[in-house]
Amino acid sequence: MALKIIVTVFAVFLCTRVNCADPEPWTTKGRLSALLNDQFGDNRHHVTNPDGKRAAFNFIMETFKSYNLQTVDDDFNTDDPNYKGINAIGMWPGRLTGTRLDRPIVLTAHYDSARDKAAVDDNGSGLAALVEVVRLITSQPCMQEYTVVFAALDLEIQESRGTDRSACYAGYCGSREFVNQYMIRYLNSLGIELGIMNGVIILDSILNYNNTEGSQTVPQPGIYKETPGLKEGYESIEQDGFRGNFIMAVGRQEYDYPLYSAFYDRWDAAEQVKYKRQSVLIPLKDVVSAVEATSDPHWQVYQTFIKDDIMSVWNASTDIKAMLLTDTLSLRGQEKPNRGVYDKMPLTDDRLGFLKKITDVVTRTIMDLADFKDSCKDPMTEAPDAFRAGLKMTGTITMPDGQQQNINVTIDDFTPSGRVEATVTSGWTLHLAGRFNPDNYRLALWVKEPSWNNVNCVASGHLHDVDSKVLFIGEVNGKCEDDWPHQILSMIVMDQPGFTGLYPSTTKENLRTLLTDHFGDNRHHVTNPTGKTAAADFIYSTLKGYGLQVYNDNFKTDNEDYQGRNIVAIWPGPQAFTARDRLVILGAHYDTCRNNPGVDDNGSGLAALMEAARIISSQPCIQEYSVGFVAFDLNCGEPPDVDGSACFDGMCGSRHVVEDLVAPLDPTIIQGVIIMDSILNYNNTPGSQTFPDNLEDTPGVQLTYEETKEDGFRGNFLGILARQEYDLPLYSVFYNRWDEAEDPQYKRRDMMVPYKHIADVIEATTDPYWRVYNLFFNEDIKSFWGSNSDIKGMVLSDTIFLRHREIESPGRYDKMPLTNDRLGFLKKITNVVTRTAMDLSGAKGLADCKAAVPVMLTQGIQLAGKVTLSNGQKDYRLSVKPFIPNGRVEASLSNGTWSIDIAGHYDPDALLLVLRIPEPDDRSLHCVMYGHLVPSGSSVRYSGVIDGSCSPGWPAGKAGFSLDSSKGVQGGGSGSYVVVGLVVGVALTLLVAAAVVFIRKRRAQTVVTRNSPIFRPLQEET
Repeated sequence: MALKIIVTVFAVFLCTRVNCADPEPWTTKGRLSALLNDQFGDNRHHVTNPDGKRAAFNFIMETFKSYNLQTVDDDFNTDDPNYKGINAIGMWPGRLTGTRLDRPIVLTAHYDSARDKAAVDDNGSGLAALVEVVRLITSQPCMQEYTVVFAALDLEIQESRGTDRSACYAGYCGSREFVNQYMIRYLNSLGIELGIMNGVIILDSILNYNNTEGSQTVPQPGIYKETPGLKEGYESIEQDGFRGNFIMAVGRQEYDYPLYSAFYDRWDAAEQVKYKRQSVLIPLKDVVSAVEATSDPHWQVYQTFIKDDIMSVWNASTDIKAMLLTDTLSLRGQEKPNRGVYDKMPLTDDRLGFLKKITDVVTRTIMDLADFKDSCKDPMTEAPDAFRAGLKMTGTITMPDGQQQNINVTIDDFTPSGRVEATVTSGWTLHLAGRFNPDNYRLALWVKEPSWNNVNCVASGHLHDVDSKVLFIGEVNGKCEDDWPHQILSMIVMDQPGFTGLYPSTTKENLRTLLTDHFGDNRHHVTNPTGKTAAADFIYSTLKGYGLQVYNDNFKTDNEDYQGRNIVAIWPGPQAFTARDRLVILGAHYDTCRNNPGVDDNGSGLAALMEAARIISSQPCIQEYSVGFVAFDLNCGEPPDVDGSACFDGMCGSRHVVEDLVAPLDPTIIQGVIIMDSILNYNNTPGSQTFPDNLEDTPGVQLTYEETKEDGFRGNFLGILARQEYDLPLYSVFYNRWDEAEDPQYKRRDMMVPYKHIADVIEATTDPYWRVYNLFFNEDIKSFWGSNSDIKGMVLSDTIFLRHREIESPGRYDKMPLTNDRLGFLKKITNVVTRTAMDLSGAKGLADCKAAVPVMLTQGIQLAGKVTLSNGQKDYRLSVKPFIPNGRVEASLSNGTWSIDIAGHYDPDALLLVLRIPEPDDRSLHCVMYGHLVPSGSSVRYSGVIDGSCSPGWPAGKAGFSLDSSKGVQGGGSGSYVVVGLVVGVALTLLVAAAVVFIRKRRAQTVVTRNSPIFRPLQEET
């Protein structure tokens, strides 16, 4: 019971410091009833009630704006030259809006009606649900990953050519305009493939619940019950007495599965089980063509269910996932005998309950697909203190030609939900609106009420608090004005002058020195063994000098006379070597092929690796998660018949690191692996970039080819190799940092393969493009993905020999000159990799961690006391050297006859000191000494647990300790301290275990995916 109270109090405390998503963001019957009675209960036809139709449109648009959606009123020509149709569109941007990584989810409902129809069910019900979903989605406190688009569509109703003032002869005119002229156009402008968007959900007539036996009919029953995709549904309806007590989900078997399965999961988990669901799952991908050609024997049945706005979606592209939700309209009786379908439908309690469940489940489905979070930090407390309405910032924006323009940014509004409105001026004026994400301090702004020309204009970047000043570093992407360049532009603005730099950064001179003095010569074990050893020793000693835990990972090779040597270094976070860590790994191979001087391949990767280690280890505060740095041996493969060859298939070093150190880990604790291999060669000469044959047709890399072709085949970009979607959490962070960095002349190109198991695809050689994939992914990342495809990873490369080098007698093995452009290219890559690793590892700014430490620790201190081993208590002494400002602590633990050096970090927020062996071997790699270091009167006490094998004679298991700096502690009386140490260790273990059990139980209560909010509807209204 006490433990339950502790956990509950902790949860309450947590939600006072972060924004927790409301576990019950549901609509009510009262709200739906009010919308249907007050806004959507009358006819909405442009001939029979034009004022009512315009009023409904205006209400929808004003509601969208009031909920702070980015709105577009899309008018279009119709079959009546005197009448223009108009769609109401609202966008709720996510973290990845405006990027190629976005996966939009779209919700639509048509707002027009037939001439004489009251239109409560068709389609006031769909509109009421749409408006309520907008309210519920926009009320969530946390920014989601992907864009959510809402569209109220005009002219769904079909009217024949001979009808007076008919405006849509074929029907679905508004949805056709929306899909072709808005949705697809927007996706194409960002390079988003249609097949990877989350999909389109269409709401059309979702009110009529009728539990009367025989109230439900089906078209052509004799054919219906034998139609593929409908058989099971027919049997279920028949067994239930043909009652109209269900919502019908219409989609295509397999092709729309990700969409309707998400809906089914939420529906089945919801309460009110009397409201059922049925399915029409058509087994044809191009069902529209089959119906139009009347080629399928069941086309007439299929036509009944796709005669809706869903036809516009699949007509535009069969790759777009879509689902229609409907009560089947005229196929269902309305409990009003002999009155026809044009009477206003009574809003019974059952019908409102039915509509409520549909609305709630659609809301939760969209939240799942758009990837909403359970909780996030509070925008108002996480933003810089001065970031408030009225703040004015000035700075520069860098244009494609390198020229800078002055720019002014005024913050017009900043709300507790993170909503931001701003005005940007620089000889032109943009009114922007967007959101501040407190979890990563990223601000994204879009044109508030865009036209077609600037709908994809976005300004995004990170907010920083620097000496009480507000700094925004970011980029502007998309076409924002008529004469605006459609390129990424960098922007830096600040509210006060005097900014000289934000983050520790590498320099061109640092990189030049590393490449000239250490990584500019051949590093092959046969052609230059001395140079290779010197480089390895330099890497080891430098990383050790930065305070990292360094480890020589020696391994056998294909040559019994040569032993491979990887250098592995860890900058530990507080949770290092535990299941709670979230490790980030940076890697680069340090060997070269026989005749390669190794400047570009791969001295450049090593220089970036070393500078990233220097910068990260120099930060003033300990980050939350560990960062690993690995220099791999034997990346270069050589056949067995070559003299002295030691790695026949290549990548032997990375393969051993994976097998020995990574494979035993749960892949979920690895946030990602970034491999840097040849990242120096920047060549802006037209024609300097080549590609292998068939690249322009290869899935996942066609856009890279097209962009490079449009740019004159210049080698002015960094190639980013990853797996589409699977590595998204990794490369999206990198993209954000790259796009907001300076020097926009250094570009990036994405090569995103559509396979999670790409290593298996290449090995099987069955995919027609496997050779192209192998050319780009024949890197050390293959060792990681070959071991476990759940490991997220990416490769950074200048494409090596596919890019010309601008040197006389250019050959693959000539030493590459270190031009200013190349060093600038390498500098940008290094800084972006560093910032990406810092973001992923939870690096803190100086304002986010305490600088205070026990006074006696700053000058060094001696502590003594007891350690409880399996053979009894022993006297030990801990000698701590003077405290280092970034929290690093160096010490030695001894007992008079035995001593080991240990080092680690002090976390002033948790008063926790964690120490490890700085140069471990296989046995002592996991040795850790951790506990609380706290002032105690005039002394300092350190109590906790030693875990792991710390030396050859050290016993296995945990050992409690309690050490004190006060005089006389070495004698009797310290036994109570040992008990305190053991109690602290046990209490910490129990608390973590209890939290894990609690979280697992909470997760077991829901059938949805891990990051989804829990489904727990409100009690029904009375």
